[in-house]
Amino acid sequence: MISVILPTFNETSSGYLGPIMSRLARLPQAEILVIDGGSTDGTVEIVAGHGVEVLSLPGSSRAARLNLGIEQSQGEMLLLHHPRSVIEPDDIELMRTLSGADQLIWGGFTHQFDFDHPLLRFTSWYSNHIRCDRSGIVYLDHCVFLSRAIKQSGIKIPDIDIFEDTELSKLLLGFGRPVRLAAKARTSAIRFRRNGIWRQAVLNQLMKIAYHLQLSPDRLNRLYERGLHLNKE
Repeated sequence: MISVILPTFNETSSGYLGPIMSRLARLPQAEILVIDGGSTDGTVEIVAGHGVEVLSLPGSSRAARLNLGIEQSQGEMLLLHHPRSVIEPDDIELMRTLSGADQLIWGGFTHQFDFDHPLLRFTSWYSNHIRCDRSGIVYLDHCVFLSRAIKQSGIKIPDIDIFEDTELSKLLLGFGRPVRLAAKARTSAIRFRRNGIWRQAVLNQLMKIAYHLQLSPDRLNRLYERGLHLNKE
């Protein structure tokens, strides 16, 4: 069984939640765990409309929501599903071919934005071939998967507001290199489209510099979320 862990918080504005839930509903032998951070925009109602119960964790970081989902999961393979990325059900099924639950394996899908622009194509290429394949860092919008054996090691995502996926990847590298499936995780370019593609690209690089300088994750997240509030207010 595959356990899909979907952390949500006020997701209706992106328009992705409904399509995600529709695809997850077509997965055979899957456990769907939606952990919500206290949405007030109809997110919970959309999830419930697909027959999935929501676990509520008000005021939580995305890392805390993911940790709760990991803790509650029963599957042989776990999929940490980004709330603004779409994967086709047949592609999620590819996870079943990777290994048994007792093997230490993790990775992600191939990143692709839902909006075509040369800079966004380059960003996806870099994220796939440099960040993931060479550096072993898999951002959550790739949709990260891991085996039950890794879960049972007691792995826990640091409870920070931003770059929690980078910190998770650093922990997972202790179990081996990531596997990148060729199947696509098609990700919303909402930040780029609302903030401006070049402006958002510059902001992303500044955020990475600030992260490596070990500036406060809370402060970084407030800057990153300014005017959007896509992760956590």
